[in-house]
Amino acid sequence: MSGPSASAEPDPQQDTVILLYDYSKHLLSLALFGIGGIVSLTQSPQGQKIPALIVAMMLVMLALAGLCALSCSAAILRARQRDLAVGRGAWLSSQLAMMFLGTGVGGFLIIWIKAIL
Repeated sequence: MSGPSASAEPDPQQDTVILLYDYSKHLLSLALFGIGGIVSLTQSPQGQKIPALIVAMMLVMLALAGLCALSCSAAILRARQRDLAVGRGAWLSSQLAMMFLGTGVGGFLIIWIKAIL
């Protein structure tokens, strides 16, 4: 029998790329849910007390998180299509996505808590 055997050793490099791809998809989903959550919460009477400029800044942070996560996924797909190693840009995009997501969600939580208290 020819072909790949069941006892083939897994490639650790391939595992990290697959995990990075899944992580970037997860960050993109969180960014989109965050944008929807902020838009929904600011429609409430308490949310309308939050200045529009601050809401816009938090939405921009989440949009940047989504853009970075999408960029990470695209970099991985381009590398796979061209049969190249995934570059450092994908890892950097992932870290930037997490930073922008944390800034957007954390900032909004602080503003939201102040609005409801």
